[in-house]
Amino acid sequence: MAQGQEGRSADLEREVEQLKEINTRPFLGRLGGYFRFMGPAGMEAATTLGAGSFTAAVMAGATHGYDMLWVPFYSYLFGLFMLYLGAKFAIHRKDSVIELQNQYHTRAVGSFSTGFVACFLAAVVFSFGQYALGTDALASMSKLMGFDFPRRINWIAIMAVSVGLSLLYGKSHRLVRFVEKSMQILIAVMLVTFLAVVVKTGVNAPAMLRGVLVPSVPRGVEGIMVVIAGLTAAMGVMDWVQYHYASRARGYTRHHEQLSVFDSIFGGLIPVTLVLSFIGIAFAETFAGKTGIPESAMDLSNALVSVLPSVWVRVGFYLGIIAIVVSTMVGMPIVSAQSLCHSLNLPQDTNSLVWKIGLLLPHIGFLGAFIGKPLWAVITVAAMQSLFNWLSGFSWYLLGNDIRALGGHVVKSYLVNLGIIVSIVALNLVFITFVLTELGV
Repeated sequence: MAQGQEGRSADLEREVEQLKEINTRPFLGRLGGYFRFMGPAGMEAATTLGAGSFTAAVMAGATHGYDMLWVPFYSYLFGLFMLYLGAKFAIHRKDSVIELQNQYHTRAVGSFSTGFVACFLAAVVFSFGQYALGTDALASMSKLMGFDFPRRINWIAIMAVSVGLSLLYGKSHRLVRFVEKSMQILIAVMLVTFLAVVVKTGVNAPAMLRGVLVPSVPRGVEGIMVVIAGLTAAMGVMDWVQYHYASRARGYTRHHEQLSVFDSIFGGLIPVTLVLSFIGIAFAETFAGKTGIPESAMDLSNALVSVLPSVWVRVGFYLGIIAIVVSTMVGMPIVSAQSLCHSLNLPQDTNSLVWKIGLLLPHIGFLGAFIGKPLWAVITVAAMQSLFNWLSGFSWYLLGNDIRALGGHVVKSYLVNLGIIVSIVALNLVFITFVLTELGV
């Protein structure tokens, strides 16, 4: 079954009929009904909650305490404007956003900048960090449970679960819902396990609220890099495209429009903010203000576990990390497969060889279990994203305001347009600064 809205199944028809009724309810009644149909934002959130965002939250908490909790919250908050745009394209157009970019802004903007660089290439390169983190956590967790499951073989378990779920996605409406629910379960595992850790480490509630709501930027290059790392990990072009693809895979219609706003907040913004805040708080309580703390995220994680009093909370912490990695290695390959098809101007057929190649290629990251994350490749791809992200982002903005693309459904709110522009400009400045800093400029 090709991705898209055509050929809607009976399951989708029933969903639409139920949403028609829910949309007529009073506000609180609508909220209760929408919880049943959440999904695309969970796909995007579970992909966002990867090794990069985990590492950024760990380092921010350990080095700057509660001060950096605002980074994932505000970066995702502004990213909501792009998710809104992605859902709008999915609802009001049969063709995908990359096809729209190809049509109105050339293939250099659509297939190359958005599809190949921002999604496919990024998914392949960033997968190394996922496997490096996940295999470390799985090896450490197995030792706590009394057996040995070393990195040289445990990567197979991560790959098997991730590939198994991602291969199901897009086959039917029911299987799309199954994968969405699986991702929601993985997010729930993260929330429960990291909350348990915070209960043991303690939390300063006033400092937490201030840290989440009041932005502050520490002095010095290292402090600025912590902010930049958090921003680059929290929301980018791949996340926009992921949400757009997920909305299309669900067959979003105009009756899903209110649901999409609800889902992006309760399925995306809130869980991402909570998970990364729990991580940051645990490391802030344990390490902030102390000297001689470890310098890598995994060493910090092992040091944190050593001070937790309960073995089951220790196991849970590593389980939360594994959930982070598995969910990302389900989501990123799906984006990779869809974007590779678009890059080659081929239909998004889940049974095609190109789709399966695009789905499997990011799992070359299993080499991260042996060699770690290739920094030169990360810097190269980040530099390419710095160059092309503004093309992709402003293309989205222009399409959202182009009557040829959306007819009467163009963005009519000045506030939404301002939010889109701020999100694009901030993302591009962050990527440029990240590359220049990593190069030592």
